[in-house]
Amino acid sequence: MTSQPPNPQIAPHLLIDFDFFGVEAIDGDLHRGWKSLHSGPEIFYTPRNGGHWVFTRAADIETAWLDHDRFSNKGVTMSRDERDMLLFPGEADPPQHGAYRALLQPFFSQKAVHVLEDNMRTLTRRLIDELIERGGCEFQADISRRMPIYIFLTMMELPLADAAALLPAADWLTRDADPESFLRAMHTMMGYLQERIAERRARPGTDFIGRLLTAEVDARRLSEIEVLSLTANVMFGGLDTVVSSMGFFMNFLARHAAHRQQLLHEPDLIPDAVEELLRRHGISNFGRMVARDIEFQGLPLRAGDLVLLPAALYNLDERKFTDPMTVDFRRPIKHHMAFGTGIHRCLGAQLARLELRVLLQEWLPRIPDFWIEDPAAVVVKSGRINGVRSLPLRWKH
Repeated sequence: MTSQPPNPQIAPHLLIDFDFFGVEAIDGDLHRGWKSLHSGPEIFYTPRNGGHWVFTRAADIETAWLDHDRFSNKGVTMSRDERDMLLFPGEADPPQHGAYRALLQPFFSQKAVHVLEDNMRTLTRRLIDELIERGGCEFQADISRRMPIYIFLTMMELPLADAAALLPAADWLTRDADPESFLRAMHTMMGYLQERIAERRARPGTDFIGRLLTAEVDARRLSEIEVLSLTANVMFGGLDTVVSSMGFFMNFLARHAAHRQQLLHEPDLIPDAVEELLRRHGISNFGRMVARDIEFQGLPLRAGDLVLLPAALYNLDERKFTDPMTVDFRRPIKHHMAFGTGIHRCLGAQLARLELRVLLQEWLPRIPDFWIEDPAAVVVKSGRINGVRSLPLRWKH
């Protein structure tokens, strides 16, 4: 395990005991907890989780996303621990990044995503219809942890039964501060993928893994490690981020009847609602590694320092968005940081948007009025990905 660097030489008020795995919700709203950081320094350093900087304002967060010369994606997971394999293209910088991303792009094109929509709707309707007569559900267990991973496995042409083994590892990976949990999750997922890759190598096909096994980069075939890395990067994105967004969307709508009614009366607003709910409930807390000693906003950032770039703090910055805590489905400015920006913008953004749109379009006509009976039973958790652990919903049936 890499040793923790000493704290930088900075003013005492810029050294803050902050744990991004332990952000506390305010009135049940995790993002209000994140927003409270805007009352402090625009940039600060915390000794927690191995020591790292935190950028709290939209302008600085966007700069770090776009400036891969000073801020390397090698720090995207907010870990300094050396691993045998990096995840491509997520942990790669140019020019390597572009070559790997180009291999994956066809799988996430508008045409490729559109092909999945009919199956997506059929699956979503079935999951919801199974619940209606029960008058309630634990939404995360019954819908949000099932729907996205089933869709992902379908896209990859992998067995749907594999979802049960993968979801616990996804939770360790994103919301557990323990480095051992992170490595255990990586080991579990890599073991699973290595088995699937070996199966495809023995029985070649034209599915996602099969096509990667015959793909080339820099005029050569991908190595076994590269195929594993690319597949793992895609899988990690499909396992948890949409699960989290679904939970935050439904948590909000269960508490705000007027917003539900607006979408019921104006279903054409649902695509705009998806964008606004993504903005209001930022999910990712990715990082960057400082590539060399630099001065940034008057502060001494050292080569190897990690920088946390919370999407929530970009999306809730009043310098970027007027009245940012208010959910307005007709908000004119729709650019947000839910999927990042620049060359590292999430490859699966179109797929994620479609999944979230389909959820609202299929749920609201079937279960238009739903609520949370016991707000204390709702469990939210920050981490590399902000998420909803438990969301018990009720409705009349």
